[in-house]
Amino acid sequence: MAQPDEATKRAGRGLIAIAGAKIFFILAGYTTQLLLPRLLGSPELFGLYSKVVSGISILNNVLIAATIQSVSKFVSEDESRAPFVLRQGLKLQLWIGGLLAIGILSLAPLFADFHHDPAALPLFRIAAVLVFAYALYAAIVGTLNGRQLFAKQAGLDMTFATLRTVGILGGAALLTQWGALGSVAGFAAAAVLITVLALSLVGLGSGGGAIPMRAWIAFMAPIWIYQGLLNGILQLDVQILSNTVSTMASEAGLEGSAVANEHVGFYRAAQTFAFVPYQLILAMTFIIFPMISKATSAGDDAAARSTIRGAMRLSLLLLLGVAAPIAGASDGVMRIAYPEAYLAGAPALGILVFGIVAFALFVLCATVLSSAGRPATAAWIALFGLLSATAGNYFFVREVGIGEHTLSAAAAGTALGMFVALLLAGGTVYLRFRTLFAPITVVRALVAGAVGFAVAGQIPSGSRIMALVALAGGFFAYAGTLLLLRELKRADLQAAFRVLKR
Repeated sequence: MAQPDEATKRAGRGLIAIAGAKIFFILAGYTTQLLLPRLLGSPELFGLYSKVVSGISILNNVLIAATIQSVSKFVSEDESRAPFVLRQGLKLQLWIGGLLAIGILSLAPLFADFHHDPAALPLFRIAAVLVFAYALYAAIVGTLNGRQLFAKQAGLDMTFATLRTVGILGGAALLTQWGALGSVAGFAAAAVLITVLALSLVGLGSGGGAIPMRAWIAFMAPIWIYQGLLNGILQLDVQILSNTVSTMASEAGLEGSAVANEHVGFYRAAQTFAFVPYQLILAMTFIIFPMISKATSAGDDAAARSTIRGAMRLSLLLLLGVAAPIAGASDGVMRIAYPEAYLAGAPALGILVFGIVAFALFVLCATVLSSAGRPATAAWIALFGLLSATAGNYFFVREVGIGEHTLSAAAAGTALGMFVALLLAGGTVYLRFRTLFAPITVVRALVAGAVGFAVAGQIPSGSRIMALVALAGGFFAYAGTLLLLRELKRADLQAAFRVLKR
């Protein structure tokens, strides 16, 4: 039997290392989100922290995606020029990160005014340091990725995840008199420290062999736009909710910032669990992109259609299998990790988690379009989805006012934009490839989802243990219904196992 060559073995080891680091990073992030509300002591302080960090995260995620992909591309094309690409990438990120940091520092008063919250001003100013550090760190990680030094990349990412968790939680615990400010300061300190460590590990590169700046911009600009829109759909609702609630509260003679921060705290807690289905399905995008790209470039539409049908069907079944029990037992889910007061976010969770299902399927459709050579179409659809989510969030919250339905209205507005994006992207994929979902699969999945939702909701979840029982009951009811309807087969279970391994 032929032995795998060194390149194949290195790629396999790298895949395991990166996948492990990604899982560790996600778990560290959830640890922070679940413990921080208890350390801060009040939903109001958690909301203050959340609205600043969620806004800055949009910028950070765009920087990370665009920079890593760009530097990695130019390094991988000719590894001998890696030192030159690193030096040029760092210079470029020095300018980009520096301008963004200066912009945040200058506009911090406007951001605070937008939220009607003077307490947010110092947090936004500290966050400028965070953005600057992220810009430089991304260039270093991109170099390691392009050189296929996956173990070092994974080690850096896991170290950063640890430092970030310790910094945020430690800032909240040690600097209690400053509340949310301590957490943001700890986050910024972790970003600076990992950047210094990364620079000491990789170096500053060397001069010469420069790539034309227009090549950098031409490659990065579409990623900036698409990632900005994508992250906007996913996280901009926190900013809109904060502004809308604070304005309405002030109009009613209440302390606008305090009311808004409390609502944001509850909503952000609901987001933590609502995002779970999306995190679980992200691996699918890395699988289908090269497969669709290869099939379309070879003119093999039959192979592309087969890949699309299989990926979309499996994703739909997996997503609903997670979302339906979470929505059905939303009260218990919130009780698993948060103090009793945070149950106010449970109704929003029950709505938002289904919006995330639509969002995840939209991302898969957008990946198909991009891999088929239509990234601009995916970006335009993302823009329309973002506008729909923003408008829906604002008008729905305005319509219901401040009360028990405020958070549900915000979740419904966000979910609306996500479903609009899915419908447009799914329709475009169908027009191009004449395939998407089999109607019978959609019907069976929805029936099974309804059963899983109902069963999870009927199991009392007044304690953490019973909440877990409700989730398990909902999931097994869902899976059992799919088996009875003959939608779920042995081959599907094997395919799901392969996705989890990747």
